[in-house]
Amino acid sequence: MTRLNFGPRRWLVPLALVVTGCLNGPSSTSEPRQPLTANAASPPMDGATLWYQAAGEANRAAQLAQEASTAAEWNQVAQAWSQSVGLLKAIPADDPRQVFSQRKAQDYLSNLQVAQQQARQAGVSRVFPPLGTDVFDEQVSLYHSYVATLGPPDILILGSSRALQGIDPVVLQQALAVQGYPGLRVYNFSVNGATAQVVSFITRQLLAPDMYPRLVIWAEGSRGLNSGRFDRTFAEVLASPGYAAVQTGARLTVQDTDQADTEASQPQAETDQGPETDADPAAKADGTVPASPINSQGFLAVNDQFNPAVYYQTFPRVRGQYDNAYRPFRLEGGVQAMSFEAVIDFLRAENIPLVFVNLPLSNDYLDPVRIGYERQFQQFLQARAEAMTLVDLLDVWRWQSHLFADPSHINRYGAREIARLLAEDERIPWPEADQPPQADTDTDLENSPGPEAL
Repeated sequence: MTRLNFGPRRWLVPLALVVTGCLNGPSSTSEPRQPLTANAASPPMDGATLWYQAAGEANRAAQLAQEASTAAEWNQVAQAWSQSVGLLKAIPADDPRQVFSQRKAQDYLSNLQVAQQQARQAGVSRVFPPLGTDVFDEQVSLYHSYVATLGPPDILILGSSRALQGIDPVVLQQALAVQGYPGLRVYNFSVNGATAQVVSFITRQLLAPDMYPRLVIWAEGSRGLNSGRFDRTFAEVLASPGYAAVQTGARLTVQDTDQADTEASQPQAETDQGPETDADPAAKADGTVPASPINSQGFLAVNDQFNPAVYYQTFPRVRGQYDNAYRPFRLEGGVQAMSFEAVIDFLRAENIPLVFVNLPLSNDYLDPVRIGYERQFQQFLQARAEAMTLVDLLDVWRWQSHLFADPSHINRYGAREIARLLAEDERIPWPEADQPPQADTDTDLENSPGPEAL
């Protein structure tokens, strides 16, 4: 079989052999090996030992890179480069090898980044049968891995693409720590196009109890609860193998298989109604899901800043009277309202507080027609405010276009500000942390401070 994309491999080996080819140190192999970091009881390694082991790891990484094709294999390459860099950086400052070693470590960091990029491009391992869209499948795999590593988050963000790029979970963690809630963990499980029906499916049918958070933030707008428009995302879910699997008792879980099978055999709660599907309920979760820029906590950082004078040179300006997101417009009594009520009832039964955030829209988007619909939506939410904590931010940034990526979606700078606004809201019943802060509360370089305008 012909291999494609050889570009990075051409130089991964020569960079390693510049070091390893002239040494008489230990040879490396591609066999699995124990981590090279010494434990507290081990004596510190001298410069020569560190140098030879670093060279061995570099040579192993280069060899592995020649055959790597899957995400798991590229992760092994990245791990070997990382080991080599760590060993080089541990060489003492007074060792004559130290200066050259630090320069070589910079070369290997470049190799590490290439290997990580190749792992991302190879895709994310699928842990559940397909659910209709790549973003949904990717979020399922990422969330499963997150819970398997750290346990369920304290706070789970749900919603459509507006929430996916509209609330930064890392900043929310940091801001909550400042407000006296250290150690809380936040994950953003939002999916492009997610409506109330999709959120109901995720919370009430897809997630097993071991995946439940302690508080849910549902960030959305009127489009996600308008029953008058065709729900394309949920239609794709209904037609998917994953939905068929859920109907037979499958759930997203990190429990042991035997335990999960036992729970799956128990009677399930009543599910959302939808058309029959020909999907195979026994579909397996084999293969990979295409990777996107979504980070380890489910957040999609978007750098674009909305400038109407520039934006509409590329994209057409659609007036509210022609916007299919509102035509026709129906809230009360529709299927989305029923799903909304179902989520409220389910979370109340599970003793999980719900915070609903009505996300901001730009003034350029809120023309007279749209704002009329949005005022109806605000009344719809107010009528249910006793069952949840309502944070209505619709008008908060109408004239601050630099916080938007486009007329209706927030960019990464706005996502930071939304997180801070929520952390400072004393109405929200934030849970107390059960454990010390985890590693994922550290500052994320991808979420560095925004422009001076903030």
